[in-house]
Amino acid sequence: MLLVKNTNNGGRRLPVLPPNIFVSRDNIFPFFALGNGMIPPLLADDKPCTTMKLALRSELLFTTFTALLTVTPLAAQNLVPNGGFEDYDHCPGSYTHDKADFKIPGWHSASAGTPDHFHACSRGEAGVPYNWAGVAEAYEGQGYTGVYAWSDNGKSYREYLQCRLTTPLAKDSLYHIEFRYKLSSYSMYAIDRIGLHLADTTATLRHDKVLKLEPTLAIVQDSALTLRTGYWEQASMEYRARGGEKYLLIGNFSSDEDTRFYKIQFQPIQEAMLAHSAYYYIDDVQVIPHNAMPVEPPSAPVFLAGEVEWDKDYVLRNIQFEFDSYKLLRSSFEELDQLVGWLETHPDTNVQFSGHTDDVGGDRYNKELSFKRAQTVAAYCTSQGIAPSRIRIFSYGKSKPLVAASTEEARQLNRRVEARFVE
Repeated sequence: MLLVKNTNNGGRRLPVLPPNIFVSRDNIFPFFALGNGMIPPLLADDKPCTTMKLALRSELLFTTFTALLTVTPLAAQNLVPNGGFEDYDHCPGSYTHDKADFKIPGWHSASAGTPDHFHACSRGEAGVPYNWAGVAEAYEGQGYTGVYAWSDNGKSYREYLQCRLTTPLAKDSLYHIEFRYKLSSYSMYAIDRIGLHLADTTATLRHDKVLKLEPTLAIVQDSALTLRTGYWEQASMEYRARGGEKYLLIGNFSSDEDTRFYKIQFQPIQEAMLAHSAYYYIDDVQVIPHNAMPVEPPSAPVFLAGEVEWDKDYVLRNIQFEFDSYKLLRSSFEELDQLVGWLETHPDTNVQFSGHTDDVGGDRYNKELSFKRAQTVAAYCTSQGIAPSRIRIFSYGKSKPLVAASTEEARQLNRRVEARFVE
């Protein structure tokens, strides 16, 4: 949606970043160089500025990571058509000028607002990772969408995505609902909320203002800016259906007055259309019946920065490996960054990494493979500045499975690394 006339829209506009802007694949925020360290940006609204350190991942990936493999996500019956925005009728060339131009199989705009589609097929302003709203890889695959979630111009402009589920929800049945969202790196504002609404009927509004619906899944954070801002974040819940829900909408359903916001200060304006707005990318939308959910490990402690106990094994849930390999999957880097950030803020804490494999192969081979997996995680940490003396490595092969099953879903969960934090 063109909120501010952009006079520089001819041809492809790749971002030109000042030398003091450090870029990682999933996040762009300014860090000001000072000697060998970095000073985080100041972020503020009308109140005194608040400093906040934002996670940073270097693009200097060592040899272990040069051949990252991708796999198909765990199979499940997703009722959302084209939930990863991979399919398209026409490869997008720029931002959406008119509601009728937003054409993605299975999706449309719920109002007069104009969401945008971004895809790696594009060589213009709607590409992945480079596009008019910022720089971001897709959470999965090659595509995602984007919506204006808030603007400070007082016009309450909003954009909403809408799709029709492949099957209406069954009364009293349980479903897993999930989507990923990410603040675009050229947005000059961040907000504290986003939501998903399930409805019996389609929304066909003629205005582009706030859609006054109670979200089924509401994300309202304590602050408009957190340590996760600028990364792909997850919104999810377990939902017991009323019965008959067949439409799904995503956006900010709150008024301007109810929405908390932060202005990102000392970040240069790189896109005039986002100088007064919070614009969010959306990807990987799922509604999955519980009887089709993939296998999950039974109550295994999962690493969450800020909720760590010493001398306890934590599964690095999102750090996973391809079959018969110690090469990390793309989705692993987000949790690796959280791990490195936690270790940086706890310099007196050491960590023990233990590698594990699935049940395929001999004991000796699996023990060697599990060692290489733990070593891969340790190598990433040391490449980001964590001292090698703080790290120890153990290997258990296939002797300690999380899930005692021989399905591919179970095996992928068993191919893992665990962390134990010791003083």
